[in-house]
Amino acid sequence: MIEKPTKERQPLDEKDIVERVRTFLITKERGNWHEEKAKVTELHQRGVDLIMIGGKRNSECFFIECKGKSYARSERSINKEGWLNALGQIVTRMSTPRIIKSGQNKGEVNRAYKYGLGLYWVSAQTALRRIPKEIATTLNLHIFSVNDNGEVKQFTPSMFGKKYDASDFNVTKAI
Repeated sequence: MIEKPTKERQPLDEKDIVERVRTFLITKERGNWHEEKAKVTELHQRGVDLIMIGGKRNSECFFIECKGKSYARSERSINKEGWLNALGQIVTRMSTPRIIKSGQNKGEVNRAYKYGLGLYWVSAQTALRRIPKEIATTLNLHIFSVNDNGEVKQFTPSMFGKKYDASDFNVTKAI
């Protein structure tokens, strides 16, 4: 059973997941994501939860939808399937063309726009297994997994379509 939050253990709600992913990207070595350009959407506001600007070319845009850890009675199934809502939300907000239509890179995936899901590790584990690598690559979709200690791990499109153990998320005891 999942431990309930205590004074020592803070809950990993959506707002906390957003902040941990934001901090992870800003402090990531060679990440080049700009703190001053980060946009965090308030709860119940329209749009993705987090937008980051920067990256390798300093002109990339990362759109990230986050879901927190559930502490409800049906927490096990909610935590395993929470990624579905996040994926649906991020896909419906993809307003940029995914394929370059002209020029030297015509027909290639537009890599200037990255999409991400910030998820509690149980949900990330399920999403990584169930989302095919080819789809993640085409969408330029990444997953940011947050464990109970608040540690973030990024999974790139090439890492999708595989089964991961709890230890891959720096979790010592699986649910």
